[in-house]
Amino acid sequence: MTSVLFGITLVLTVAFAATAAMRRASAASRHVVWTCAFAAVLLLAPLRWRLPHRVYTAALPVVAPATTVLVTSADEPRQVDPTQILAGIWALGTAVFLIRLLRNAGRLRSIVRAAQGSRPILTNPRIRGPIVTGLFRPVILLPAESESWTSGRRRAVIAHESAHIRRYDPAILFAVHLATALYWFHPLVWFAASRIRAESERACDDAALNLGLLPSGYAGHLLDLARKFEPQLAIPMATTSHLESRVKSILDPKTNRSFAARTTWLAAVAMTAALLAPLTSITLHAQSASGVSGITGTVTDPTGAVVPNATVKVTNTDLNTTDTAYSRADGTYTFPNIAPGHYTLSVLQPGFTPFHVESLNVPAGDTIQVRARLNVGSINQSVTVAAQGVPNPQAAQATAPMKIRVGGMVQAANLIRQVKPVYPSDLKAQGIQGTVTLQAVIAKDGTIQSLSSISGSVNQELVTAAMDAVSQWRYKPTLLNGEPVEVTTNIDVNFTLNQ
Repeated sequence: MTSVLFGITLVLTVAFAATAAMRRASAASRHVVWTCAFAAVLLLAPLRWRLPHRVYTAALPVVAPATTVLVTSADEPRQVDPTQILAGIWALGTAVFLIRLLRNAGRLRSIVRAAQGSRPILTNPRIRGPIVTGLFRPVILLPAESESWTSGRRRAVIAHESAHIRRYDPAILFAVHLATALYWFHPLVWFAASRIRAESERACDDAALNLGLLPSGYAGHLLDLARKFEPQLAIPMATTSHLESRVKSILDPKTNRSFAARTTWLAAVAMTAALLAPLTSITLHAQSASGVSGITGTVTDPTGAVVPNATVKVTNTDLNTTDTAYSRADGTYTFPNIAPGHYTLSVLQPGFTPFHVESLNVPAGDTIQVRARLNVGSINQSVTVAAQGVPNPQAAQATAPMKIRVGGMVQAANLIRQVKPVYPSDLKAQGIQGTVTLQAVIAKDGTIQSLSSISGSVNQELVTAAMDAVSQWRYKPTLLNGEPVEVTTNIDVNFTLNQ
C-alpha cells in the first residue's frame, strides 16, 4: 500500500507541475492532463497487484527505529498491528464516501425519471439550476423557470452543457469521485479533483464562446446562475467555486480557447504510461546503514521447552514471495535481509498443531521478533466393526478417517485396551452401515474423557454402540518431553457388513 500511495503522490505532483507549465495553453489541454492523471490513480493499485515486478535493493540513508518485539503464541494475546487499525479506518471512510456517491446517484436518477421533455434536454422543477447528469446517456436538466428565460440565456446554457456531453465529462467526473472515495485521506487527490472540475468548466465556457456568444453577456448569465447549483455527480453550469477566475477568463480576449489537439492527448497518454511502467513493475528496497529488515524468534512447546528442526515459513503478502528457515538446536530461527513489508508466518512440526500468524509489519531497517508457542496436535484412531449381512446402499454412510502424523518431541498415545463395539442386531438385519466419528480427550492417566459424537447423519444406535465401547478404552498417555499431557483424539468406528 505504501508503494501505491507513493505512486499516486508522484503522478499528481507531475500533473500539477505539467499544468502549471501550461498556463498559456487552453483549459481543454490542461483538462486532458488531469484526466490522464486520474486514470493513472485508479489503475495504479490494480496494475501493481496484478503485474509481475522486480525488487531492487538500494543503500539509502534510512534511520532504523528501535527493535519491535512481537510475542505471539497460541495461548497469549496477539499484539494489535497498527496497520490493521489504519486499514479499518480507511475502509470505513471509503464505505461512507461510496454510500454518499450511490445515494446521490439514486437521487439524480429519480429526478431524470420524473423529468419532462425530449432527450437530451429535460425539465424538472426539483432542480434549481441547469445541470448535466448520466454516465451512458447523459441529459441536460433545466429548472422549471427555464421556460421564462430569454433566448440568449437558453442558448448560453445549452451551449455550455452540450459541451460537457461532447467531452464525456459526466463519466470523467464519476471516475474522479471514485478516486476521492478510495483515497479520501490523500490531500493531493482532493486538490486535483478541484482542479479538474475547474478546467472542465473553463473548457466548456470556451466551447460556448467559440460559437459566437458575447463574452460580457455570457459572464452575466454565469453570475446570475451561480446562485443555483446542484452538488455531486451532476455537472452544474455555474457554482460559487472558481467563479471569479472563470469570469476573468471569459472576459479576457487573450485567453486561449482552442480545443485539445490530438498531439496533446498522445503526449499526455505517453507521459502517463511512462510514469505507470516503473511504478507498477519496480519495488525499491531501502537498506539502512544500521542494519537490514528481518524476522527472528524462538519456537517452544506448551511447557516452554524449545523445539528444534521446526519448519518456519514467511510470506511477503506485498510481493507474494516465500522464504523458509528451520529452528536451530536452541529453538531459534532467523530471516535476515528481507524486504520490508507485510508478512504472514507459519510454523510446522510433526505432532504439533500448525502455528500461523498474519499481518506482521516489518519496517525498513528493523528486525521484529515472533515467538511461536506450539500446542500438541490431536491424534486419530480408527476401528472397523464387521458383521455378516447384506448392506443397504441407501443406508451406507461411510467416511474416510483423517490421520495426522505425530512425531518430533511428542510421543504419541498408544492404545493398550480396546473394547470392540457390538453391531446392533436390528440395524444389521436392515442392512444399515455407517461410520461414527467420536471426539475425546485422552487424560494424563490414559482414560477417555469428554467423549462426544461429531458425526452428522449417522444412525443414533450406531453412535450409542460406538460410545459404549470406546468409553472403556485405555491408552498409554501422550508424552511431551517425557511428561504426560492431555491430547485430543478423533476415533472413527466403521460399522460395515460383509456379504
